[in-house]
Amino acid sequence: MTNASKQAARSILVYPLIAVLLSALCFALCTASVAQSDSGLPPSIVVHPRFGGQILGFGIDQGGTEGLLSEYVSEGGGENLVATEAFDQTTGNIIAVLAMRDHTFDDYATEGVVGSHVGLVLYQNVVGGVVHNYYFTVNPVNTNHFTGLWTPPMRTNYYLAGFLPNEGQPRSAVMLSSVLEQPYIYLFTSNVAQNTFSQLVPYNNGNIGCCPAFAYDGKLNDAFLAGDNGSPTSVPILATINLTTGAIHEVNGAGVGNPNGAAIDSLTDTVAITTPGGPFTFPMVQFFNLNTQSGNSFVPPSNNVGGDVEFDALHRLFIVAASDGFNNSILEYDVNGNLRQQITGGVLNNLLTCCTLNPNTRTGFGLGRDLLTIVSFSY
Repeated sequence: MTNASKQAARSILVYPLIAVLLSALCFALCTASVAQSDSGLPPSIVVHPRFGGQILGFGIDQGGTEGLLSEYVSEGGGENLVATEAFDQTTGNIIAVLAMRDHTFDDYATEGVVGSHVGLVLYQNVVGGVVHNYYFTVNPVNTNHFTGLWTPPMRTNYYLAGFLPNEGQPRSAVMLSSVLEQPYIYLFTSNVAQNTFSQLVPYNNGNIGCCPAFAYDGKLNDAFLAGDNGSPTSVPILATINLTTGAIHEVNGAGVGNPNGAAIDSLTDTVAITTPGGPFTFPMVQFFNLNTQSGNSFVPPSNNVGGDVEFDALHRLFIVAASDGFNNSILEYDVNGNLRQQITGGVLNNLLTCCTLNPNTRTGFGLGRDLLTIVSFSY
């Protein structure tokens, strides 16, 4: 893959925990085509890419039955077979190949499904050793072909470090980041279907790190960033940035270490954040209110460390990927921080690339072992 491809993979696979390209531990609940978890839940669905390649991003249509994925198969000499495909959420079957290129230096990478059923796919076209980025839309997802272009206001030496699909809402939140330029971060919103953009709002506190956990409150139009405050052994810094006024509020969070995940309930303006802890500090799940700038924190059960956090707006649940180092779990919290259930099964693979939810079916999807499959779970 090209360097640009690696940046794309990093920004897509770890959002809101962007920065480690395909090197984070892999999170999977099973590896067979249909496998039963230890929890006694319905069998998982496993999606295998059509050409057997490594997955570069995927997305789920929360209001539909399909999903999108991109893959690549290395063919040597820097050339790859690359493709973007649609799959059925209930069977895992590949429905259609939207695009495929063989023996190419180009890449496809799925960003997600945004707004009302709009798929977004990055295409990296290499011409004369120079990478040109194009963002194709699939509107709606079940058309199973590219329908238009999304043209975000990119800046030189910045990459797309975070993209929050905000399924069912017209605005999605976007984060641009740079390790070469200042400000370190720009934030804005976009209506992807209409290809419109808000003003870019700068954020320039280097102590939050290059790759903060990222969440978005569409009601307040607030972006939320959580970073390590300059040290992996310090309390995290929590930053709220209003994307209308540019106003910034910063406070210290609970726990220790660089936050692994964050997600927001826009009805109560509550964000859930996970921190890994340290030698003398337990891992934490913190519930922080953007209005009061205060919150409560809890130690996850069974010596678990929390990872990715997603919010189910239909059932008002925070879904937290977690692990005790041997077994992975899905922790289900309500908006007040009460643990509703813990679903345990399988071995540790990846805390960071799980999960994408379909609240209508109470199903989650995460990347499987070695990033070669997409695996479902029920909650």
